[in-house]
Amino acid sequence: MSQLEAQEKAIGGHTFRVFKLPPLDAQDVMIDIAQALAPALGAGIGAAGALGTAASPLDLDVDDPRISSAVATLAQNISKAKMRELVNTMAGVSWCDGKKLPVVFEAVFRGDLPLLYQWLWFAMQVNFGNFTDWLGGAISGLAGLTKAGQSQSISGDIGQQ
Repeated sequence: MSQLEAQEKAIGGHTFRVFKLPPLDAQDVMIDIAQALAPALGAGIGAAGALGTAASPLDLDVDDPRISSAVATLAQNISKAKMRELVNTMAGVSWCDGKKLPVVFEAVFRGDLPLLYQWLWFAMQVNFGNFTDWLGGAISGLAGLTKAGQSQSISGDIGQQ
């Protein structure tokens, strides 16, 4: 998909159309995401197996202390200003029901934060799907390494009887 092509998705009774960000804007967003996610991934690396089996980040068991620690770290690293900047950046390349999203933003999302986050997740997938596919593969690889490391045990038997 070129930068000038868009993907469409019906979400919550609305049709959203999202274009790719210009390359340098996409790079800026990736840096912001990395700065927020890297510490959270570090905090949750022990839960790599759970991350690898979840169909969606929303399917993770937040009662697992490894996951809740990662989520808490992520929440600490996302400022209101950066989140607003991310939403505004993604809105700038989005349309809703045939209108530029910034023009109808308040009317579409007022009182419907789940819709806002569903659209935002879609916009992120459109712009970073190839990267998240790569990241998902890396996390699955980490999960495999973690499981392999946990399955190895050292026997107490040193050959003496």
